[in-house]
Amino acid sequence: MALDHDENLQPKGDWGMSALDLPSGGRRYLQIAQDLADQITAGAYQSGDRLPPERELSVQLEVSRTTVREALLALEIMRYVEIRVGAGVFVLPEHLRGQENGDLISPETVGPWEVLEARRMVEGHSAFAAAGRMTPAMLEQIGATITRMEAAINDIPKFDMADAEFHALIARAGGNALIESYVAHLWAMRGNSLWQTWYDQTRKVENRRRSISCHKAIYRALQRGQADVARTAMESHLDMLADRFFELNL
Repeated sequence: MALDHDENLQPKGDWGMSALDLPSGGRRYLQIAQDLADQITAGAYQSGDRLPPERELSVQLEVSRTTVREALLALEIMRYVEIRVGAGVFVLPEHLRGQENGDLISPETVGPWEVLEARRMVEGHSAFAAAGRMTPAMLEQIGATITRMEAAINDIPKFDMADAEFHALIARAGGNALIESYVAHLWAMRGNSLWQTWYDQTRKVENRRRSISCHKAIYRALQRGQADVARTAMESHLDMLADRFFELNL
């Protein structure tokens, strides 16, 4: 699955992205979240009401479902709504809402879709570069992280640490300190509220197994020095995470 970063693209569409075609969806979802919050405050939606389905909002607002989804996550963080997976999005009572109603969420907060899109671009290249510059010692370290992930399949903190190290080591092996710092920065964004609100709902052991399988595919390409294959495998891994985002039935 390719990541849709523009309202004119569909979830299954091609990337068609260059270094100058940076994602803009993050700012749009904040605008939509604020508009929906204002409607709730004004009484357009009452406590307990179910908001229109994601697909319907997407058509009404003429934006992608991705943008709508991130807007709904922002509303949930501020306690305007409760997302009940498989049932819908419901308005919460006023006394439960965030105090700063006029400033829904900091513009600096980046949504999970933007993080995934940027990671696809940056980490895809780092895997490509690493395949041509990898030393045996680096390869051994990367392989060891997969072993630790398998051993920690039911221990999420340890699994996450090994997962993060896998990606950091590939970025380091690529030999570009600036790209390595970009990867670290993008991984740090996984700690923000929007990412956690989404990601915590997909914490399933089968998803961790899928992640290990993706890591093994990347590792095999690095082991064989296949740069194009390594990049494709990394991009596929991040597309798998994007699928998890879309599989949630809000």
